[in-house]
Amino acid sequence: MSCPVNTFNKSKEDFIWFVKKAVTDKKSYSHSELYHSLLKLFVDADTNKDGLVSKASFSKLIDAAAAMPRAYGYAPIDSELYKTEAEKDAARQKMFDSMDLKSTGVITFDEWLKFCHEHIAAKTATMDPHPIIDAGSVDQYKNFIKAAVETPTSPEAVELYWYMLEMFTEHDTDKDGIIKMSEFPAMMNEFLTTAKKHSLTTPTEVDYDTLFKKYDPRNDGRLTVDEWMSLAKEEVFKKFL
Repeated sequence: MSCPVNTFNKSKEDFIWFVKKAVTDKKSYSHSELYHSLLKLFVDADTNKDGLVSKASFSKLIDAAAAMPRAYGYAPIDSELYKTEAEKDAARQKMFDSMDLKSTGVITFDEWLKFCHEHIAAKTATMDPHPIIDAGSVDQYKNFIKAAVETPTSPEAVELYWYMLEMFTEHDTDKDGIIKMSEFPAMMNEFLTTAKKHSLTTPTEVDYDTLFKKYDPRNDGRLTVDEWMSLAKEEVFKKFL
């Protein structure tokens, strides 16, 4: 039986950033979102509604959880992992035992949560959410930006879109879809980290107030997503070309 896929409403370009943020920053919105998604999976597998998942329901819980990374191509399907059902059952039993820290024969939510966080952290430890932006050379970075800016339908443009959106949502501290002037400097400082690492020319902190006001046409001290993206492209990225 196939499992409904919960993809957190993320794109593939956004998924690694999301899960890495979720397991490394407990104060982040991503952490809260992952917590509630894992709770929903646990509740669905808690057939007796007693706050516990039995061995009988455990394999379905793992299948449901695995469907998420599989949807993005980050996890192999069962037929690639296990040659036989017996091999799969043995692997699941080993996984169950590693989670059943209290040796009670059932899984509690805290055990499930701990396992998932540790598993995600280990799997994503060497993965960069945006490889070129995060770890590429200055030439790779500039070529990436050039392709993204000049060809809006390119894969680079899609990835850059998600990168800018991640910056915005991360610094939108009250989650109202707006960046206020008080939130803007921290967002800009994080946003410019890669460019500064490559010694590229970027706006300085004394420029932030002027830039904010330039892209705030209502003059209400509020920056929307589209205004932020216009600012980033016009005042930062296009300067690299």
